[in-house]
Amino acid sequence: MSQLKAIVFDMDGLMVDSEPLSQQAWDEYLRPYGHKLTEEIVSSIIGLRGDVSTPYIKELFNLPEPVPTIISKRAAIYSQIRANGVPTMPGLHELQAEINRRQIPWAVATSSPRHHAEEILQQLNLQDQCRAIAAGDEVTHGKPHPDIYLLAAERLGIPPQNCLALEDSGPGSQAAAAAGMTAVAIPNAQTNTADFSHVHYRYSSLHDVLANLDYFFGHSV
Repeated sequence: MSQLKAIVFDMDGLMVDSEPLSQQAWDEYLRPYGHKLTEEIVSSIIGLRGDVSTPYIKELFNLPEPVPTIISKRAAIYSQIRANGVPTMPGLHELQAEINRRQIPWAVATSSPRHHAEEILQQLNLQDQCRAIAAGDEVTHGKPHPDIYLLAAERLGIPPQNCLALEDSGPGSQAAAAAGMTAVAIPNAQTNTADFSHVHYRYSSLHDVLANLDYFFGHSV
């Protein structure tokens, strides 16, 4: 597997445990209308861009406000929630320390807007180590289309087939595989039941990625 040269991380639900916070933001927005998201709804929108998930939720609950208004109001709520800090997923810091030691270039490929990615990287103190960001608001088609992953590879300057992609969601891992990357699924509590039949490997946490770095990138000195 030593032809791999870089790692591309999804962000929400993979690097940080932000999915529950995202759900909380939806629930706060929906509260005045007497609604909240069910587990089923959450699992159907995870990994999707806001311009795809919001029309679905608007229609589902027959919300009166136009989609752009819903997106911006919910984004403001989410931003406030995130400002208190976002918990990291198990193994992130250990994996990042070893990637840094081996000088493996890495990027973020997220459905979220770029400002969200930059904010999270800053909170994690990883903004200087991250070589490139490809965000949902920078491509025409969001996940499960490969665009975000292809953009990440382009910005890294490394062909997609030489990239290891780490994902927690069905649409995200589908996008990574479609881009030609070696796709690793690391499901969380919200995405455990998703279809990962297209991935190359499935692990239980980022600790497993760390344990397999020699396999993917060759032995380090």
